Order: sequence, then C-alpha cells, then structure tokens
Amino acid sequence: MQIVLLLCCLCIQMVSGFAAITNNANANKKTVALPDTYRALVAESTGTSFSDVATVRTFPTPTALGEGEALIRVEYAGINGGCETFRARGEFAFSGNSDADEQNPFHLGAEGVGIVASIGDGVTDVAVGDAVCFVGSAFSEYSVCKASTLWKVSQATPEYVGLRISGLTACAMLERTGRVREGETVLVTAAAGGAGHFAVQFAKLAGCRVIGTCGSERKAKVLRDLGCDHVINYKEEDVAAEVERLAPKGLDAVLEGVGGDMLQIALDNLAPKGRLLQIGYISEYPHNPEAKLESTKNELDASDLFWNSKTISRGEQTIYGNAWPKDYGAVASCKDRVLGLYEEGKLKSLVDDTEQFVGLESVSDAINHMLSGKTIGKVVVRIP
Repeated sequence: MQIVLLLCCLCIQMVSGFAAITNNANANKKTVALPDTYRALVAESTGTSFSDVATVRTFPTPTALGEGEALIRVEYAGINGGCETFRARGEFAFSGNSDADEQNPFHLGAEGVGIVASIGDGVTDVAVGDAVCFVGSAFSEYSVCKASTLWKVSQATPEYVGLRISGLTACAMLERTGRVREGETVLVTAAAGGAGHFAVQFAKLAGCRVIGTCGSERKAKVLRDLGCDHVINYKEEDVAAEVERLAPKGLDAVLEGVGGDMLQIALDNLAPKGRLLQIGYISEYPHNPEAKLESTKNELDASDLFWNSKTISRGEQTIYGNAWPKDYGAVASCKDRVLGLYEEGKLKSLVDDTEQFVGLESVSDAINHMLSGKTIGKVVVRIP
C-alpha cells in the first residue's frame, strides 16, 4: 500500500477513536497501519540553547518493538523549558548528550499524550487504540515507550499533558515529601505556571491556607479562581513585606521554583518547623541574561541543591532540593490520585492559550514562550 494511503488511514482511525487492529507475523504483536517513516526533533550535538541544536529529521518507523514496548502516535507534547534547555546544553543529568553526533543524535521532548499504534510482546496493560500519557521523545510524530510507564486515559486531549509530569510532581512534592496538613500556610511561587497551578490546588485540597506569587493581574485572577487565598503580584508589590504580613508566624511549607531573590524570601520566612520544597530555579536558568546576578541573591547554590537533590536541615527546618520523594514507590499512589481527581472534576489542568503552537517546527518558539514568564498553565504543542 502506498504511504499516502497508510497515513490517511492512520489519521482517520485516530480522529474517530477507533483502531483497525491487524496481527503481524508475531501473534503477540498488534499494530495499526503505519507510515514507512516519521519525523522527530533531535539534536546532533549540544549547544547553548534548544533552538541552537534542534533539527527535524526523518526516521524509519519502528516495526519490530522490544519486549514490553509500545509505539505511540503523538498528539500533543508538553513544554518543560528548563528540562529542554539543560538537555540541549548537555549539562547536569544530561551530560551524556555531549557525545551526540549525526549518527547518534539524542531525541528531544519530555512528555506528551497520544494513541497506542503498536505493541510488543508481553504488553497487557494497554492496547492498540488506547489514549495514553507518556514520557520521553515527545517532540516526534511517533515515540517508543516502555508500556509499563504509560498512563491510560480516556482521550488524548492537551489537558492530560500537564498531569503526567507537572501534576504528578506537585502532588508528590506537597503530599509525600512536604506532607502538608490542614490549617498550614503554604507559599507557591510561580503559582500560575505548569506545576504551580496544580500545587495551589493540592494545597487547598489538603485544607491549607495558600499564598501564590505571579506577575500579572490576569494570572492573579486565574489563581483566585483556583482557590488561592492570597495572591502577590511581584511586579507591583513588595513580596517580602507581603509574605511577612500574611504569614507573621512563618510559612509551614513552600513550593519554590523561581530561585534568586524569591528563594531567599522563602528561606527568610520559613516557620520554625517549615519545609521548603524546591521544584526548580528558573530565574537562574541560562536563558535569563540576569541569571548570574539572580544566583547571588540567595544564600544557597540553587543549582547544586537541585541537581544533587540535597536535603539541608536548619534547626527543625528542612530544605529539600529537587523535592521528589526519595522513595519512588511513594509516587505510585500519586498517579491514581492525580488522574482520579481530574476525572472527578476536583483538579483542573490548565493549558496555556496565550499563543497556539502546531507542528515540530513550532517547538523552539513554544519553549521560548514558556521561558518568557507570560504563560498560564501548561504550554502544549499539537503534533499533527
């Protein structure tokens, strides 16, 4: 069959939500009709930024999947600006990318949603035609994943993209690492962002009093609608003074992803038994021309704290760098909680609508948009 007919067949199947399943030579493998090739964003070397290294290349579509693998037709990909920046630069956890070349490029993209197009031997949790959330090589038309890591969902919509990493992270850090409790005062910085808006909701679900920081009145309104008790617009208000006023006895917990001066304000206002949960340090990322200056504005090395997942005790205070639970088994229950709350309508997943991004060629612009600080919720790219 000609490739054009195969592509048309696949598109019709995906849109309608049905998949024509055909058995191949191995009875345990099932697949839809697939194109001969697919396109993906990859990097053949490291560089100073994502846009410096990202290139679209064409690859043969995988036809022989390994044990426990699934091939996903990507519908939407999520944007993690910091993750993609450091991946492209080959720094920290991504240092191995510096060995990339034309024959051995590294794939780009952290998370997405799509439709299972093919499965390998031993796959029982998902079937061809299922909608799933996945992690890895998301800036691609197709992605091969371990089936055991997939989240089966009701449909491949952009709202599910944010749940997979951002929602899971907010849940795990606040409920497992931070163990926030009813009546506590919680500060969420960058509260209208991809993870921040989930954190506000999880803190409220725990019965906490929530303070959120943001940089515009539009974001402030969104946060109030999500239940945030107090919103501080850092562009118009003195954050340190407002935090001291709103939490004179100190902050019981902080989900902190900004770094720089904001990190120091959080440290200065921790309650005697307060917990600081670091989720990032975006003001100190290399995209910011003032990154080096921002790094001098707090008493910690935010980069070292994060990438080495350090835990620091200050009296009875605890500072968790990259505050994922050390026991990854504790995260497992967060998956069901995140999906369950969303399906019940008790958790909102916001997709940024300030700009629309379609196609692999738009990903670099989407990353720059996410890093601009103008976004609300998760930035998502549609992969047609």
